[in-house]
Amino acid sequence: MTEVDALGTWTPKETDEIKEQELWSLDATLTNYILPRIKAFREMKRHGYPVTDPLAHADIDDSQAERDVADWENVLHDIENAFQLLKDGERWDRSKAQHEAITKGLGLFAKHYEHLWD
Repeated sequence: MTEVDALGTWTPKETDEIKEQELWSLDATLTNYILPRIKAFREMKRHGYPVTDPLAHADIDDSQAERDVADWENVLHDIENAFQLLKDGERWDRSKAQHEAITKGLGLFAKHYEHLWD
């Protein structure tokens, strides 16, 4: 069982109701679901990283591979940081730097959504 599997998943049944309070602040509901999974994904032993241009990686050397892995770790860190900031504070209490970090992290989350696999 992987770290992500250990978190468990919720599979709705026909008898399950979506609580109205979950929808009032759907962003908070989703943040509370996504953040621990992003953290677990970052902590687990992963075996790969996304390659967006396979032709550019045809003759990749070890030092380039290390840089690519480090870049991917930075992307994951920025995504986690964005969700942590969303969870920790109220929208109106955030600094400009926090807003920028959230915008950056959520943009990376959207861009790399289909790369969150191992």
